[in-house]
Amino acid sequence: MKHALSCTALAVIALCLASCAAAVQDGATASVPPVERPSPSSTLRIVTSDIPQLSGMDALFSGTLTVDGNGCIQAKTAGDSFLATLVWPQGYVVQGDSKSFEVLDASKNVVARSGSPFAFGGGLVDSFHDGWTEPGCANGPLWMVGEAAG
Repeated sequence: MKHALSCTALAVIALCLASCAAAVQDGATASVPPVERPSPSSTLRIVTSDIPQLSGMDALFSGTLTVDGNGCIQAKTAGDSFLATLVWPQGYVVQGDSKSFEVLDASKNVVARSGSPFAFGGGLVDSFHDGWTEPGCANGPLWMVGEAAG
């Protein structure tokens, strides 16, 4: 009895394999999309808020953008005395790689570049909000980005 079940199981497997082989030859199989590899720009991340407007706060933050070891864009002051996570308005994105990148607003205008000084209005906030993106990037003080100065 056990031998009969084993032979039956082998026959079913053989029929399945034969059917699959025939389907591949006939082109009847579903196409499998290629595996997408992350591009260098996909490793960079910015924190964005859940509102599309710039912060109404107007304290001044001057500095340059930098990337941490997790691909998170942060801001630092001259002399690296202050490092903050910028919270950009909803719809802002980062493009490029860790050596050269730009932050674009929702209309795809460049608002900041790596290696170039910036001056933004804005202000510090107490805590990370539930609707914001990239919670893993919230290291240190959080600065809500406001209007570009000058």
